Amino acid sequence: MTRPLVVLACGVLEDLLGKRLPPGMPTTWMDVTLHNSPKKLSVALNEKLDALPEPSTVLLGYGLCGNGLVGVKAGPHTLIVPRTHDCVAIFLGSHQRYVQRFFASPNTYYLTKGWIDAKDEPLTDYLDYVRDYDEETADYLIEMKYRHYRKLCMVGFSQEELDACRPRVLEVAKFLADRFGVEYEETLGSAELIEGLLAMPDRLGEANDAFVVVPPGGEIAMDLFMHGDGPGPQPLGRAEKGG
Repeated sequence: MTRPLVVLACGVLEDLLGKRLPPGMPTTWMDVTLHNSPKKLSVALNEKLDALPEPSTVLLGYGLCGNGLVGVKAGPHTLIVPRTHDCVAIFLGSHQRYVQRFFASPNTYYLTKGWIDAKDEPLTDYLDYVRDYDEETADYLIEMKYRHYRKLCMVGFSQEELDACRPRVLEVAKFLADRFGVEYEETLGSAELIEGLLAMPDRLGEANDAFVVVPPGGEIAMDLFMHGDGPGPQPLGRAEKGG
């Protein structure tokens, strides 16, 4: 019997992944800010998996995300997840492109429309810290969180999307440039990995290094995401930290 397909994905992928899903596919968009608390992310995903009414094939719209997927249990389900460090590789289209960019330009902070819409970026962080604490504390927290970045890269999926997001992104870029001398660039992303994820349920019998498949009874572990061609999993979420 064919198992039903279910999607559990970070809300930052809603625009990119959502428009490619078949009508009516059960989908849950998870809170974007969960990636800031990896332990909470694994707990939240386990709760969603436990609540599914029948054994399913579950497409997880995440990377390892600061080890946030470590400890997620398949239970009666089959889990399929991109074999990437975090969502940056998903937006770039492959782990290989992520590795190329990592070595060409480490210490890069990435933004996309999804992160901008979710207000998950440095300038909003700073304003939230000022509101919750004071300017001195906000300055300290921003220094600790973002001082190692040397570049801000906006990833868009069309020139129109880049144009629409640019005003806000340039505000964030100026904030980081004034404080840390961060440079700004833009690049076009790719839906290749997302499209590959959607095709995986029909190709489970084929070898595919781009995805981790966890069978029923299994559990997601960090070593499943190890690659031999570039930086391994790091605890920084979408942050690319070189050195």
